[in-house]
Amino acid sequence: MANKEHLAILRQGLEVWNEWRIEHSRIIPDLSDTNLAGVNLSEFDLEDVDFSKTCLRKANLSNTDLTIAMLHHADLSNADLSGANLESARLLDANLDHAKLSNSRLNNSSLFKVNLRGAELRNADFSNASLCQANLACANLLYACFHNADLSFATLRFANFYRANLSQADMSNADLSNAHFFQAELEGANLSDANLREADFRKANLSEVALCSARVLDADFTQATFTGACIADWQIGSSTILKGVKCDYIFRTYDYDKKRFSGRLPADSESAFALDEFTKRFRIIASALETIDITFTKGIDWQAFFQSFQDLRNSRPDEAISIQGMERKGDAFIMRLEVEAEADKAAIETELKQRYTHQLAALEAQYQERLRLQSDEIAYYRQTQSSLLHIVQTMAEKDSISQTFHGPVGNVAGTNQGQMTAYINQNNEAISQLIAALRASAHTFPTAQKDDVLMELDDLEGDLSKPEKQEPKRIGKRLQRLLAAGTAAATLAGGAATFAGDVNDFTANVLDLGEKIGLSRDAIQP
Repeated sequence: MANKEHLAILRQGLEVWNEWRIEHSRIIPDLSDTNLAGVNLSEFDLEDVDFSKTCLRKANLSNTDLTIAMLHHADLSNADLSGANLESARLLDANLDHAKLSNSRLNNSSLFKVNLRGAELRNADFSNASLCQANLACANLLYACFHNADLSFATLRFANFYRANLSQADMSNADLSNAHFFQAELEGANLSDANLREADFRKANLSEVALCSARVLDADFTQATFTGACIADWQIGSSTILKGVKCDYIFRTYDYDKKRFSGRLPADSESAFALDEFTKRFRIIASALETIDITFTKGIDWQAFFQSFQDLRNSRPDEAISIQGMERKGDAFIMRLEVEAEADKAAIETELKQRYTHQLAALEAQYQERLRLQSDEIAYYRQTQSSLLHIVQTMAEKDSISQTFHGPVGNVAGTNQGQMTAYINQNNEAISQLIAALRASAHTFPTAQKDDVLMELDDLEGDLSKPEKQEPKRIGKRLQRLLAAGTAAATLAGGAATFAGDVNDFTANVLDLGEKIGLSRDAIQP
């Protein structure tokens, strides 16, 4: 509760309050958990004042000094804070719904879960502020500065960032659908896993922006600048507008080990895209493609899935259905299919699930007969099958779709560095022969997968030649990525039905290589 003496002084007006603050500069006024709705506190010295849980609805706080003020859970809805200084203020879960903050300073402030829905924030300074999970839907942010601000998981739907500065801002996992970023500055920002559906990025600067797994369907990037951006696994479609995009080069993958963009296009660091080459290249990839997410909540039997997927394709020969990729969330598996924009997505999803259920029942009967498994052993077998998710990182039906196999992989344990060095020295000749065999196999792969495998083998040989880099976890990750690349290459080259056969030789050589290095097969297959 508010200190009654402090509250009484406040009510005596601007001059009395500000003079009292000067004379008692060491006192932190307590105006918490009280009702100050509609009061006029314009130009009051409110530095470091405790307003936590206080109602300041429709209050006039324009041009006030609220530096490092405590405003946790305060109600500032429809309040006027124009020109106010809230530098380093603390506003956890505060309500500023439709508040006026034009020309205000909120740099370095803490605004976790703050509600700024519909707020007027023209020219406001949020540089280095923390707005994680904040709600800025429909807010007006013309010319606002969010340099190096944390907007991760924030809600920014329909917000207007016209000519705003969002350079180096973290907007990962944020909802930016229908937001306006016309001529906005976003250089170096992080938009990974963000929802950008129907967002307007016309003439925006997206140089060196991370767009990993961002959803950009229906987004408008007309005349935007993309040079140096990372577009690993972004979800692009025919509705994505890339007209007149300016781009010298992009990165198609992200190296999670080194925490940096990778897979430069064009590959030559001295080369750049020709005029409109970026737009033409990705318009082909996006042409008439949409996605369907199929979720398997109890693990997945890959043989049953691939057979049912092939049957689905055979039943719909005139429809371009392919596998875009997959991900794991807990025990659930999500398979992402690419289909034509006009496809009946619900019917395709239903048919695939029905075919999978039928194949699963048939295969389980075969497993039981062949291996004489009990019901609990069947579940174990299917769990083992599910581990193939870490082998198959990304799948598609066309060579033109870029793939990445540098995502997170499982841990490797059971061998220490000294033991591994001994294995390498003992089996040096066999290791060289296996690597040579893998190189030969790689040259039969589609271009993207060939490049990934050869690059991984170069790095692997470099690690094996240096004792300080002969770490089981490091080497194990490289072998896991080789397995992933080989599996995807087999799928791209022959279709899903040939998955099991085509990958065997390459996979066997990788597993043999792991054993020669001193890693068990279980360690290589997470």
